[in-house]
Amino acid sequence: MNRGLVFAMLSSLMFSFMNVLVKEASHTLGTGEIIFVRSVISIFMILLIMRIGKIKFSHKDRGTLIFRGVVGGMSMCLIFLAVSGMHLGDASILQQLSAFFVLIISAIYLKEKLPSHTIMPLIIIVLGTCLILRPWEYNSFSVYALFAIASAFTGAVVYTTIHKLFENGGHTSWEVIFYLFLCSVFIGLAMMYNNHHMPTRYEWFLLLGIALTSLFGQNFMTQAYEFANQVLVSFVMYLGVFFNALWGYVFFGEIMHTLSVIGGVLVIGSSIYLSHKKAHK
Repeated sequence: MNRGLVFAMLSSLMFSFMNVLVKEASHTLGTGEIIFVRSVISIFMILLIMRIGKIKFSHKDRGTLIFRGVVGGMSMCLIFLAVSGMHLGDASILQQLSAFFVLIISAIYLKEKLPSHTIMPLIIIVLGTCLILRPWEYNSFSVYALFAIASAFTGAVVYTTIHKLFENGGHTSWEVIFYLFLCSVFIGLAMMYNNHHMPTRYEWFLLLGIALTSLFGQNFMTQAYEFANQVLVSFVMYLGVFFNALWGYVFFGEIMHTLSVIGGVLVIGSSIYLSHKKAHK
């Protein structure tokens, strides 16, 4: 099997573990505190790994690296907020709207005309999203769902930026991830102002687990885009929906609504179709 696809599978698994730990930690810790501590731990780990591996920072594309870091930090913050207040499976499905947003971004900012064959899949994605959100039911529709959708949008920007960085060459996955966590430190600091406390031993265990799983998840994802086709990677990353739904049931007793399952099939199926068509083009 292609090495990039293996990295994509491992990335999906690591991120699903991270979401479990984030959901558990969010019961007693604020999102800003989770992001800050997780990012600080990750920075020290990355610097240690780079020192041991004699990996050096590049001197190019710093503006792009910082931009990727800021947007990636925002995406991380948004999905952490979403996970804290909704089912893991639903949050994971809404994250898959990234393919939808990639197409929209291309149409608006790159002036690419939407082909006629994309209209129906886009409509199906919107319908599928509505089934997941169920805005006609007060108890199911919440601001947390909007956080997940916003995370998908910023994630689309992140994926495009990562692909561009590796097209330019001269960057390692550890350098790209370092900028993500560096920018996330400041995002976490801003969010935890007047809303933090000294973590307990159990909370430190959760925070360390979040840092480790997210660090390896980010590294596996970055290497996946480096070694495999962008569209193939996105296909494999959809495994994350299954992992999140499974862990949500096992650890939190979450059972996905029938309409969420139907909506998820519509969103993921249409997203795969759009990604395939965009790559073919």
